[in-house]
Amino acid sequence: MDASRSARLAQVSLDLSDDYMTVQLLAAGLARIQIDQHGAMWSSPSPGAGTVGLPSAWNAGVSRLWWRALESGMRQLPTHMDVFAWCAQPLGRWPVALGITESDRGLLLVEEGRPSAFADEVARLALAKDPEAELVENRSFGLLMSTADRNADREAEVQKNYVDLRGFLIEKAIASDLDLADLIRRFPAKNAHGQPWVKEWFLHAYQPRPAAGVTRLEVCGGCGNLLSSSHVHCGTPGCEGRATVRTVESMSELYVQRRAVRRFFHDPGLSEQRIFDAVRPSLRGRMHPWWGMDAVDVAIDFDGTGQMGDGEWWAADVKDHASAALLGRNFQWDRRADARRRFLVIAQHRFETRDYVNDLKGAMDGRVQGVEIVGEDDFIKAVLRRASERG
Repeated sequence: MDASRSARLAQVSLDLSDDYMTVQLLAAGLARIQIDQHGAMWSSPSPGAGTVGLPSAWNAGVSRLWWRALESGMRQLPTHMDVFAWCAQPLGRWPVALGITESDRGLLLVEEGRPSAFADEVARLALAKDPEAELVENRSFGLLMSTADRNADREAEVQKNYVDLRGFLIEKAIASDLDLADLIRRFPAKNAHGQPWVKEWFLHAYQPRPAAGVTRLEVCGGCGNLLSSSHVHCGTPGCEGRATVRTVESMSELYVQRRAVRRFFHDPGLSEQRIFDAVRPSLRGRMHPWWGMDAVDVAIDFDGTGQMGDGEWWAADVKDHASAALLGRNFQWDRRADARRRFLVIAQHRFETRDYVNDLKGAMDGRVQGVEIVGEDDFIKAVLRRASERG
């Protein structure tokens, strides 16, 4: 690269060649627009060619695309509306060629008129660097932790509460006011305003819908997510469940998980729950879900010592990320989980995606040492085999 070009690009960003940063900024912009519009239809975006009213992250992402367009020889720069249209196309088909891995070329930022699961995932990584950015996921996690802590006297009780509440989100894609009443009985501690912490958490995680008595709902038989009248499939990554009818009893209201909670707690938690269900019968109390308040997703104490690092412990972080490259670039191991064997377990439908594991290893590039990358099924087999060997 000649000196004049280097100086020109440096005025925009020192990492302009990093197209994943561009994608992150665009996704963060989409997330902010969605928040600002309070769920307005994405299929009819209002922004014009100017930048007035658009989030700074979106503007920065489009500016980076403009420079990439200039570098590629495009005669006419894309407008903001052009880029909105590109977001509904696979990344590999954008008019500006992006430097992304092969396994990410089919991903979209917008699906069916709304930010895709991939866009939400990318936006979370981008917004996590902004202390002022707060998505539903962040607030929900904080309230979950507060509920677990305020309803316990000892650390072991806090952990148990955390596991119960986290499990509730996976089990209950749809809940009722009867479920809420049961939670309040189990977790009665109140905040300074006299409201149970668990109620504040619940109402932040779920949206109410009027319903009394017994309601029949069409849901996915695989993951339990509510199906809309226009969809026969839930859209949950890796789920092959078919539509089925579920009856839910309530006094006056049903509750459906908010989109961010579904995508960051419920849907990824399905692979975690499959692992729990598969290994628990052989391990009983030696299997610890979300050990250390989610330092890792599952920890296994083969010797029953009760202390990580004492005896043979295995620990695993379970991931269900659309982009192998972004997972690899951002993955970190929590040092508290000082286990003999450490695993990065990939949800099976991702693990079987062509080039996914190779792209993941390439992105990690040796940054995290001593972590084994395995698929969900292989991890379960390894745990059960070791449990059998240990008797």
